[in-house]
Amino acid sequence: MPSRPLGRSFTTSFSMNLRYLWSGKQLLMGGGLIPLLFSAAVSAQSPGALAQSRFDPNATIITPPVQLAQRSATEDRRQFNELLRQGKAYVDNGNFPQAIAIYQQAASLDGENAELFGSMGYLYARQGQFAEATQSFQQALRVNPNNPEYYDGLGFSYARQGRLSEAASAYATAISLGPNAPASVKYRLALGVIMLQQGDYGRVRQMYNEIHRLQSDNEEAAVMMGAALLQSNEYEQLITFNSQALKLFPNRPELNLQLGKAYLAQGNLVAARRILEPRLNPDWRSFSLYLTWAELLEQEGNFAGALDAYKQALRNEPTAIAAKIGTGRMYLELDNPAEAIWVFRDLTRLQPSNADFYYLLGEAYAVDEKIDLAKKSFGEAQKLYQAQGNTAGSDRTQEKLDNL
Repeated sequence: MPSRPLGRSFTTSFSMNLRYLWSGKQLLMGGGLIPLLFSAAVSAQSPGALAQSRFDPNATIITPPVQLAQRSATEDRRQFNELLRQGKAYVDNGNFPQAIAIYQQAASLDGENAELFGSMGYLYARQGQFAEATQSFQQALRVNPNNPEYYDGLGFSYARQGRLSEAASAYATAISLGPNAPASVKYRLALGVIMLQQGDYGRVRQMYNEIHRLQSDNEEAAVMMGAALLQSNEYEQLITFNSQALKLFPNRPELNLQLGKAYLAQGNLVAARRILEPRLNPDWRSFSLYLTWAELLEQEGNFAGALDAYKQALRNEPTAIAAKIGTGRMYLELDNPAEAIWVFRDLTRLQPSNADFYYLLGEAYAVDEKIDLAKKSFGEAQKLYQAQGNTAGSDRTQEKLDNL
C-alpha cells in the first residue's frame, strides 16, 4: 500500500483539525478561540489532537507492499511494481507531487487497488489539495466501501473544504463500521467538532457520552463538551462540568479558560479573575486567554489595562477582528479618538460590508468632532443595515444622525 502511515487514520490531530477545519469561526477548544478549521486534527485532543490516530501531516509515510489485482500480463505487473518503487522513493524524499504523478500511472495499470487510491488521497491532503483528496478517497471507497479509514480521510477532506454536512456523513459512516472499536473514538471526536461548528450541541453531547463510555479518560472529549456548553450559554452546567473535569485533567488550559469565560459571562468578575490571572504569561502565545482577560479588565473599568491586554492578544493573533474592535473601543474610552479612527477605518477596509464597523467609525469621528465624516460613516452604516434588513441597527444609526 503506497504512501500512508500504517495504523494511522487520515485525520490529523484534534487541535489541528480545529485550527484548520473551521477557519473563519472561533471555537474555544484549545488555548484560545481556535479558528475552527476542522481540526482534522479533530483528533480528539484539543489543540492538540483528535489525536492519537489521526491524519498526521508530519507523520513518516511507510509504503507497504500493494496487493495487485490478478493480471495476465507479467510485464504490467513488473511495471506496476516499478512504479510503486519509484513513488515510494519520491515520498521518502518529500516530493509528493511527483509521487502522485507516479501513483496515477500505477492506477492506470490497476484501477481496483483501494490502498493506492487511499495513499493518493493522503498525499493530496498533505498538500492541501482537498478536492483531489476527496476524489481519491471516493475511488478508494468504490473499491473497498467497508474501510473506515477511507471515510476518515474523506470526512477530513470535506471538512477542509467547508462541506461540513458531507464531512459529518462520512464520519458517521466510519463510526457505523465499528461502533465499539477503539478507532471509533477519533471519528466521534471529529464528528463532535463538526457538530460544534454547526451548532448542534445535542449531538455533541451524544458524541461525548459515547466516547466517555468507550474511553472515560479522554480529555479531548472533555474539552469538546466544555466548548459546547460555553457556546450554548449553559454556564452553570459548564462550571459544574469543567470543575469536575479539571480534577481529572488539571493541566488542560482550555478547561480553565472555558471556566473563566463562563464566570465572566455571568458577571462574576471575582471568580473569573481567580481562574484567569494565575495563567497569564507573556511568553504563552494564547490569543484567547488575553482576549478574555481584556474583556474582564474592561468590565472592571480598567480601560488602560484592557487596552494592553487587547494589544497582547493582537500580538498573538494579528488578524483577530475581536481584538481589533476591543482596541478601538478602549481608545475611545481613554479619550483617544484619533487612534480609534485608525483602528475602525482599517476594519472597514477589511470588511467593507460590515455595518457595525462603519457605525463604530462614525462614533469615533463624532468624538473627534469631525461631524461631516461622522455623518458619512453613519450614513454608510445605515445603508448597509437597511440592505441587511437590520431594523434595530438602522434605527440606532438614525438616532446618532439626528443627534449630530
